[in-house]
This record gives sequence, structure tokens and C-alpha cells, in this order.
Amino acid sequence: MKKENLIKQYKTIYKKVPTHIIRAPGRINLIGEHTDYNDGFVLPIAIDKYTNMLVSKNSDGKIRLYDLKYKEKEEFDIKKIKPTQQKKWSNYQRGIAKVLLDAGYKIGGMDVLIFSEVPEGAGLSSSASIEITTLLSFKELYDLEIKPIEMIEFARKAENDFVGVQCGIMDQFASLLSKEGNALFIDCRSLKYQYVTLSFMGYSFLVCNSMVKRKLAESSYNKRRKDCKYALRAFHKILPRIVSLRNISIDDFQKYGGLLSKKSRKRIEHYAYENERVKQAVEVLKKGNAKAFGELMYKSHKSLKELYEVSTEELDLLVEIGKEEPGVLGARLTGAGFGGCVIYLVEDSCIEKLKEKILYVYSKKTGLVPQFYEVVSSRGAYVLT
Repeated sequence: MKKENLIKQYKTIYKKVPTHIIRAPGRINLIGEHTDYNDGFVLPIAIDKYTNMLVSKNSDGKIRLYDLKYKEKEEFDIKKIKPTQQKKWSNYQRGIAKVLLDAGYKIGGMDVLIFSEVPEGAGLSSSASIEITTLLSFKELYDLEIKPIEMIEFARKAENDFVGVQCGIMDQFASLLSKEGNALFIDCRSLKYQYVTLSFMGYSFLVCNSMVKRKLAESSYNKRRKDCKYALRAFHKILPRIVSLRNISIDDFQKYGGLLSKKSRKRIEHYAYENERVKQAVEVLKKGNAKAFGELMYKSHKSLKELYEVSTEELDLLVEIGKEEPGVLGARLTGAGFGGCVIYLVEDSCIEKLKEKILYVYSKKTGLVPQFYEVVSSRGAYVLT
């Protein structure tokens, strides 16, 4: 929707003009899945689909929300912030406000119009884009001095403690700090990061939405985090120096993995090799080696399917269709799994044929009609005044 139309909608609802338009993107993760909350490495890019928030102050301490996607309004007082079960979509704004107040920041009311282009439940981090836009809105309206890394940590805290999803830090990081034309290589332990130029000439990333929606707070996502904690405790008993999965090298796993339970062994095996794959992916990306990058994508998906067990029949089918198509170098689920999207690295001239094949085979076998997003690496969150 055009900016002018959004402003017109805002004026209709709130009888005034917004002072700011805040935009924050969704993301896809090229490789490094379920590593961020274990202090590992990840390699996401922001995509050219944004959550837009039009905002202005009000003087009565109320947060008034109108979401164009749900065509619903909601309101809460910043002095009485509690989660709601009726309009759960507003819990992100509630959580951000609570985290800022708990940290001692002085904020007040605001009138908000929300329009998100990021598909919900598709694994493209619609929640992180909402959290970052909300944070930036408070920051701009109330002149808050918050460093970018603090904003990222506040956003994760809101999702962990208020919304109830035990996510890592990657999604918020990518939504705020991504750079156009680059992937973002993040060390989730030190929070250091670097930009890596995307240089696969003649190849692009295509995202296919399986249309199997997931609800992370109600899915097995939090259970996978518990699996990791259990596996870490078990490994710590074998090697006391191990205080995080990040400390477990592939050599450590090969030496001592056999002493673990089957489930713990599978979870740690995925983490150790996936973390290494991210580092390898950065090197082949720097060299512009699309073929090697694609091979790492296939290995990543196999591990997520067999070891971390977060894939589905639909996601596996989408990956297998890609393997059979000329011009497709790699494919894997992207995001937490349990539904959502598959990302392909595909030759530009073969994209339309791949779409046709997926539409025919996938729809025939599942009864679902997938959606496609030809994404480009985009900038992180920004403010229009």
C-alpha cells in the first residue's frame, strides 16, 4: 500500500496526521538454523517486505492500535500492561512497552496504524519486524537514547518473557541492522557482526511459502530449546568445561557423542555441524561460489530434518522438487521449521520453470497452493518523518 494511502487511512482513524512512519523488514536466514539461541553463528538477510507503523504521540498514556491486516483496533494503558488472549497480535506492542518501562525509560501514549507486508506464520520473522517498529516508534516519539544492540536485546526480551516464544536474537538483529546487498554474519555469543556482500552473479534466492502455518509459542519450538538445555547438561557431566553448546567442537562430539542419549546426540550433532556450515558459507559467499553454497543448503536441510526434527512432509517435498529441477543449486527450510518457507538458490533463467513445477507437483500432492517471494537483500529498519 502506498504511503499516501496509509496516511489517508491514519487521518480517517485518528483525525490527525502521523508524525513518523517507521519501517522494519522481515528476514530469511540463508543458513544457520536453531543456532542463535545456542550462542552460535547465523547468516540472515533482510527482505523487501516491511512492517509499516504510522505513529504520533497522544497525551493520555494510552497505546491505541489499528491493524489493517486484522481490521481490528485495540487499546491499553501503559500503567496497566498485561498480556491479552483476545487480540494476541497486540501483545508485541504490550511487551515492548513493558520492557522499556521496566528498564526505566519514560514513555507515553501513542496512536498507531499498522500495515505489515511480511506474511504471518511463514517463518519470515513478522514478529521481529513488529517488535523493531514498535521500539523505534517509542524511541523517536520520546527521544529515547537506546543503542542498537540494546534495542535488539529489548525486542528479544519482549518476545521471550511477554509473548512466550524462547527465540534467539537473530531475527531482531536482522530486522534492525541489515544492509542492502549484503548478508549479515552474526556471532550470537559476542553479538559481533559483519556484512558479507552477496555476489552470486546470475543466481537469486526464491522463497516458497508451504502455506503450512506455525504458531511458535504453541509448537515444538520451545521444546527444542529444552532439548538443547538437557543435552548441554548431559555433555557438561562428560566435559565440565562445556558451559554452552557453542563450546562443543565437532571433535568433542565425535569423541563423546556416543555417551549421550539418542535425542541429545542428534540435537548436538545438528548444532555442531550447522555452526560449522555457517562459517563455511561465509567463505564461499566471499568467493562467489554459488555451487558450494547450494551444497551447504542441502546439508543443512538434511540435518534439520533428520537430527533436529523440525521439518515437515510439505517442506521436505518442496526441497525434493528443487533437487530435481535444472538450475537449482540448493534448497532448505528457512526459519524455525514446523511449517513456513523453503528457500532456493536458483539460476535466474530457471526461476519461472521452478515455480511452475512446484505449483503443479506440490499442489497436486498436498492440496495446498504455495506462494512465492522473489526476495532481494534489503536495508534494515528506518524512520520517515
